[in-house]
Amino acid sequence: MSQTILVPHDGSEHAQAAFEYALETFPNARIVLFHAIDPFEVTPDEAGLPRLTEEWHDQQRADADDLFANARRDVEEGSATIETDTAVGNPPQTIVAYVAESDVDQVVMGNRGPGGPDRPLGSTAELVVRRADVPVTVVR
Repeated sequence: MSQTILVPHDGSEHAQAAFEYALETFPNARIVLFHAIDPFEVTPDEAGLPRLTEEWHDQQRADADDLFANARRDVEEGSATIETDTAVGNPPQTIVAYVAESDVDQVVMGNRGPGGPDRPLGSTAELVVRRADVPVTVVR
């Protein structure tokens, strides 16, 4: 039985390094590239209210499809089975919930996202490491 490896991807270099690591380390695995669509990054309208419309969701899913295509563009996929999935929610909570609700054996993720302070471990990675019920490998 092959392993299922969840690779959260936010488009950052760190997430891409984690994806490449997962492909090299688990060449025969089922790899799920996952993107958490953060509703807190919604641009407010003129009245200061968030615009969580169906169009916004559609655009976020299209952006995630582009992110997945870019991630897969220059990598050797080998014999791994690669699937993609998205969910809407706070990224660390959404990743942990996905692990709990799916048949995931391990998480492989970048040590931090595209923004924020230059710390060894970002807040999303730290929360996933603390809360996930499966092993988490953090790639620098």
